Amino acid sequence: MKHSILTWVLIFGFSSLHAQNYSLYSNEQITIESKHLQETITINLHLPETQAFSAASTDYPITLIFDSQHERTYPLLISSIDLLTSETQMPESIILGVPFNFQNRRYFTSSQTKPDNTLSGIQRMELFLFEELLPMVKAQYKANDYLTLIGHSRTGFLVNYLTFQRPNQVHNAVSLSGFFDDKPLTQTLFFDLLTDKNSFPHPFHYYFTAGTTLEESTYWIEMKSMDSLLKTRTWPEHVKIDLQETPNANHMTNYWVSVPPILIDAFSPYNSILDRWFHEEGKAENSKMPLEDFKADLKKASAEVGLDMNPSVTHIFSLASQFAGEQDYKSAMDFFEMGLEYYPDYLDFHIELIGYAQEIGDQEKLTRYKAELLEKTKSSTRLTESEKEEIYEYLKEEDN
Repeated sequence: MKHSILTWVLIFGFSSLHAQNYSLYSNEQITIESKHLQETITINLHLPETQAFSAASTDYPITLIFDSQHERTYPLLISSIDLLTSETQMPESIILGVPFNFQNRRYFTSSQTKPDNTLSGIQRMELFLFEELLPMVKAQYKANDYLTLIGHSRTGFLVNYLTFQRPNQVHNAVSLSGFFDDKPLTQTLFFDLLTDKNSFPHPFHYYFTAGTTLEESTYWIEMKSMDSLLKTRTWPEHVKIDLQETPNANHMTNYWVSVPPILIDAFSPYNSILDRWFHEEGKAENSKMPLEDFKADLKKASAEVGLDMNPSVTHIFSLASQFAGEQDYKSAMDFFEMGLEYYPDYLDFHIELIGYAQEIGDQEKLTRYKAELLEKTKSSTRLTESEKEEIYEYLKEEDN
């Protein structure tokens, strides 16, 4: 179809405009004068590609990663999330990276206090996160309440502490090479939290990994001790606890190598949707109402995860292409129409709809899609003038 080259231009134009180092996420920073930390902190911010095109009602979960000061490990984690998102292994999220330095890392992850100060460093970090950072991100970037915490070593303990303090606000807690017995937390307190049916009002996943090297022996022992306790008690059905060793991993390796499989597992109901549509015998072929069946799958996955998840652009293009290839253009158009409900300014959808309206000879829809594309192109603040001119030329050619 004629619109395929232009679609590539639009996607490429978005990436160029935002100068991203990642395919589906921006690479930005925000600086905050924190009253609770009593210092200035610069947070890494990675917004999903579709956020700029999304409807007011489309929001995103938050993935908060501690120790973003690591120049090699942290980019690996973001690249992993970028790839997992691209492959629909997890939904798009707003990623926040919280850095520490040599002077403040122990203070903000422990019960240490400063002179003439009643709050400990870890209490101040908790207040900063839940009373300053997260409310700001929800207000300014359309984040929702679904929160994944990822930390390593001392910040792995921080994840445990925050989960203990705020169980109603944490959905996935990932403590890598972490520990439990450090004031004000104890292993027993955390064990009771995990196994109490009243602790978590929503589906909750807890992950802990440790390497098997000598360097990791302290964290491995912590993990095995908790595992022994957990074998003595059952926990609620909506709580998943996964303690795993990482063979031969040293301390830093255990951090970045653990995250991808954990995220795949945490969002497994979501990442199984396309797998079933393309590889479960008869699913796509026997569907009488493909869009409604897909929505039902997404709703079911959302209930299992505990998050009202958005369809990804990959979901939409993949399934639309599947049905268009079978000359079921109505179903293909239904998927792109759904895409516009979530991402109304994603111009690629309009271009695809124009092509399919031409295929079925629906003049009323063809006229409407062209008018919408023209109006959105004129009002776009993201497209360059040359990109706008290319769309105008495309629409002119379509009218001839």
